[in-house]
Amino acid sequence: MGTSIEDRSWRGLKASQRLAQVLARPILTGALREGDRMPNEQEMMLRYEAGRPTVREALRLLEARGLIVLKSGPGGGPIVRRPAKESLGESLSLLLQVEGASFGDVADARRALEPMLARRAAERITPDRLDELDETVRLLRENPGDQQVFTAQNQRFHTLVAQAARSVVLDVFVSSLKALADGVRVGVTYSARKQAAVANAHEAIVAALRSGDPDAADAAMREHLEEAERYWRRRYPDLMGRPVEWTY
Repeated sequence: MGTSIEDRSWRGLKASQRLAQVLARPILTGALREGDRMPNEQEMMLRYEAGRPTVREALRLLEARGLIVLKSGPGGGPIVRRPAKESLGESLSLLLQVEGASFGDVADARRALEPMLARRAAERITPDRLDELDETVRLLRENPGDQQVFTAQNQRFHTLVAQAARSVVLDVFVSSLKALADGVRVGVTYSARKQAAVANAHEAIVAALRSGDPDAADAAMREHLEEAERYWRRRYPDLMGRPVEWTY
């Protein structure tokens, strides 16, 4: 005997939406992990007493939200995946473009959030996380002028600080902004001299975090972000007013 999704009490939702919520629950609670195979279409139809169109639409909803991958062919079907924080950035950039947001708006949001995260991180950071931050600075120092290394380690640094704050909501939001926030997507480049200055700023932030001084961490992060904006305004006068653009 199957479990009819019509018995469930989500009023106002289509059958496919109700089924999608049922199917998502074990993924969101961790009962199903990335790479696990879900029941095939036929099994779902029997288990949930749902028609094929309802099952297919429910699976498409889960795929659109990054919870599964639908693989075709023998051995295919729905495979569980863990949504990446960065995937939110793609959706966010699309929404920001629709809303007419500019790169300057993104910079404002970052300037409001990241000093707060640095303040929290100063109170909560672990020795292992400090070691990881030290490594990002070291890699910047060892690869002067390497744009690829700079972009990766700059983004990694800010991600690590956000994680060190141990605020899940803020971490996810800042991580979703990181691909938009350094300007690389819109053609901003950083000279070897500027990269060295960024490494110095990161080093000052790490020192404040290591000392456990929230005020110093807040101030160091704020100065770092404000200097980044000054650089953008000098080198790319039109950047701050440029609309956010979604890229696939």
